[in-house]
Amino acid sequence: MLRRSKLLGVLITLLCLGLTFYPVDLGGLYGALAAANYLLVLPAAACWLVGYLVRTVRWREILAESARCRFAVLFGILMAGFATNNLLPARLGEFTRAYLLQRRVGVRKTFLLASIFLERVFDGLILVALLSLLSLNIDLPGWGREVELLAAGMFLGIAAGVVLLLAQRDLAERLVLILLRPFPTRLSHWTTNAFRAFLLGLATMRRPRVLLRTAALSVAVWSLEWSSYYILSSAFPLGLDDATRAKACALLLVLVNLGIMLPSSPGYVGTFQFFAVAALAVFGVEREVALALAIVAHLSQYLLVTLIGVAYFGREHVSLRSLSADAAREPEPEAARSGVAS
Repeated sequence: MLRRSKLLGVLITLLCLGLTFYPVDLGGLYGALAAANYLLVLPAAACWLVGYLVRTVRWREILAESARCRFAVLFGILMAGFATNNLLPARLGEFTRAYLLQRRVGVRKTFLLASIFLERVFDGLILVALLSLLSLNIDLPGWGREVELLAAGMFLGIAAGVVLLLAQRDLAERLVLILLRPFPTRLSHWTTNAFRAFLLGLATMRRPRVLLRTAALSVAVWSLEWSSYYILSSAFPLGLDDATRAKACALLLVLVNLGIMLPSSPGYVGTFQFFAVAALAVFGVEREVALALAIVAHLSQYLLVTLIGVAYFGREHVSLRSLSADAAREPEPEAARSGVAS
């Protein structure tokens, strides 16, 4: 299954790269890259960095003190997870984060994966809300409407599922027990404990303060990311006024982050560029200029995340190769109902 996922990722990457670069005039692309104002990369990167710091605050809020850890360590673990996605296939970054934090605080991995899952739900809902607002102000092409409906259906459905699990936790546990009856006792026991730990990780959303703060921090995360794109877009001659450029950067933000959910090679090479160019094409931006912006934005984020993440690996004396295998395969210890002690 993992090999098939890697192969599918490579195929999608090659397809996206082909569709993106084939119609491009390489001379025009080089000209757009050469004429860019690279001094604006610094403030854009600063916004991205602050955004990752806010992500760390949000993660700590979702954990709700069930897995206490120093902010600097939590930030390093978060960046190590994103760096893993940049360097390795199969999206092992989430497992890497859960594994590294488990080593620090002794909390069951599935409990920690629930906190990361909640991050993704909030991120998806913010992106869907932003895309819906954009659709009221600009004429999305047919495929844009389809993306909006698909993303809304997926993330709203997932959010509704989380609410249902929180409201009917006992019923969900009974259903899992029924489904596991045909399986060996040891496997059934492990899966039941893992599911209970996952539900406990979701249960932080029962606290109104945590729910509201997480939502507010999610808005701040994506506002900072939009600011990065808006600042960096000023370095290129998009031919748009400020208000239109703001909308273009918002659509760029949404489509890129929804698009990189597709399987791809490490670092989202290909999918990032394809969806960035598609977003800017809605506003009539020249393909060569749009691709130049996408390349610089992607490379800036990639280097920022990877350098910080790799530095954390070095500090912790962790091998990326062995860590990826452990994060994906390491059996978890039996956990109590609390989901806190391993």
